[in-house]
Amino acid sequence: MSTYLAITLRFLDSQPTFHGRGDGGEPEWPPSPLRLFQALVDAAASRWRAHRFDDYAKPFLTWLEKLALPVIIAPVPHVGVPFRIAVPNNDLDVWAGPVSKGLQPKKQPNELKTMKTVRTTRLVPTSGDAVHYLYPIADADEFARHRETLTAAARSITHLGWGVDMVAGNASEVSEEDAAKFAGERWRPAEGAATTSLRVPRAGTLEKLMEKHAAFLGRLSNDGFKPVPPLTAFDTIGYRRDTETASRPFAAFEIHRTIAELAELPAGASRFRPFDPVRTPGFARTSGSHDPCGAVVVAGMVRHATAAVARISQWVDESRIVSFIEGHGDKKDGQATTDDRLMFLPLPTITPLKVESIRRVLIVGPPGQDLTRVRQLLNGRELVSEPHFEAVAMLAVSSQRDETVRRYTASSCRWSTVTPVVLPGYDDPDGVRRRLSERTPARPMLAAEKQRQLEGLNRRVRDLLLRAFEHTGIGPGLLSIEKLESGEAELEWCDVGFRAGVDLARRYNLNTPQYPRYHVRVRFVHPVCGPLAVGAGRYRGLGLFATE
Repeated sequence: MSTYLAITLRFLDSQPTFHGRGDGGEPEWPPSPLRLFQALVDAAASRWRAHRFDDYAKPFLTWLEKLALPVIIAPVPHVGVPFRIAVPNNDLDVWAGPVSKGLQPKKQPNELKTMKTVRTTRLVPTSGDAVHYLYPIADADEFARHRETLTAAARSITHLGWGVDMVAGNASEVSEEDAAKFAGERWRPAEGAATTSLRVPRAGTLEKLMEKHAAFLGRLSNDGFKPVPPLTAFDTIGYRRDTETASRPFAAFEIHRTIAELAELPAGASRFRPFDPVRTPGFARTSGSHDPCGAVVVAGMVRHATAAVARISQWVDESRIVSFIEGHGDKKDGQATTDDRLMFLPLPTITPLKVESIRRVLIVGPPGQDLTRVRQLLNGRELVSEPHFEAVAMLAVSSQRDETVRRYTASSCRWSTVTPVVLPGYDDPDGVRRRLSERTPARPMLAAEKQRQLEGLNRRVRDLLLRAFEHTGIGPGLLSIEKLESGEAELEWCDVGFRAGVDLARRYNLNTPQYPRYHVRVRFVHPVCGPLAVGAGRYRGLGLFATE
């Protein structure tokens, strides 16, 4: 089992507050790993002075700045309203000098103050009063060499943030099971987009801090005042709560009629070229084939158009087009093996009465991806049908504030599907449903046995759906078996849609009919920001959710 170095800082105020600020003077929460590192350096320098610092503190601090990024467990914050206070500006000699000579000063002490804006972060009492930093221990022997001095330094920390933010520190080794019991929100390093950026130490941070301290001591000399340079030896890393998902960038487009059709339209006619989400007649690859799913057809045409303009404009190289846009992998079946790819999500129009035809489409990128170039390249691009290789529609950039787009991209706890979720696996690998349907009156099944087998099938579907949500970044803090059993979250599935106008899940014709598909309604513990697409078909318009 994994073990962690846990450095804990417990606020001593009966009503804990934190005044530390991040970039731009904005309130910082949670306290950054760099702030913890600086507090350890300060405590170690006070405990081991002069040459003793090099002997006792420097080895463990050099080791600590090279460790992997920590997981931070912190109480729930509440950022207060800013207010201004008057503080001395260290210029009292303007008053004291004349007074000492018996003269009338030009300014009184109350005039020698600077207005300072204060914005306090208060901690919600029910979420704890301590911040824990969990560093994974990769080398137990190396940790054992520094354990004693590191613990002594952590216990010497007196404050974090401003001087009024009094804390008591400690360091210990904890197991993964014990770490799970710490109270508070868990913040993890996040790739791509994140909800907050925190400063973290890196190799060389300690040396730069020592140089900055020496510069501070020598700032006044016969040559005058020398400003102290800011610290630059650190990295900035995105962090995100377990209960938050990475926001995905998207480009929204309307699906219009072709230029030739628009020129012949009568006055007042709609410019949209609608597609049926379930079936699209005339788009089958071979004669006699079933009409393909409309959402999949539109997604395929937009994907083909995106790849074509990328090749023409040389936006990315060919290998990137194959994997990032077309979604082909290295395996024999050509399936992608990474989530670093674009999602093409046709959007059925949602009206107060029902779900209607597809008239818009989203191109969704991985977290942190810039889609500005995609938006520019595809504006005015025609969509070509595969069977006949003729233009059938045209893309036009849509506003992200469009009402239909917002139904798919807003933040909400409650979501339900407009296209069914294709499960990432078989929901009945043992053929239980077939055996249940084959039971004859001569061989009736006991009600208890039938109920037991049906409950087993439902558990199988539930587990597959939870796995599908996990694949999209929905963590256990938002949806899990424990959350479902406690009633904090809800999860429903069936063949019938949860919205008026949505067709039965089994009527969506797919290239992989063996995989089961269901309409799903979910309530997360915390709001989730769209776009949200789940399941095996999430890159081609299936498993698409809209807010309720």
